[in-house]
Amino acid sequence: MTEKQRQCRCGAIYHRTEAMAPSREIDSFECTACGVTLEKWDTAWVPTYRLIAEPAIEITEPAIKPEK
Repeated sequence: MTEKQRQCRCGAIYHRTEAMAPSREIDSFECTACGVTLEKWDTAWVPTYRLIAEPAIEITEPAIKPEK
């Protein structure tokens, strides 16, 4: 298992690990604070993200607007 930290441009910091999945997965991870895509993958090595620090500033407009 590989571990490291990733920081979004909004300032949120995530603990990132990756482990081997039973089969290939196609997916992505978006920042929970601002909605920016931090990573896309198409592999059996699948990352998991855990928020460890919120952004220092308040995000007033998310990068991805929710559908109505």
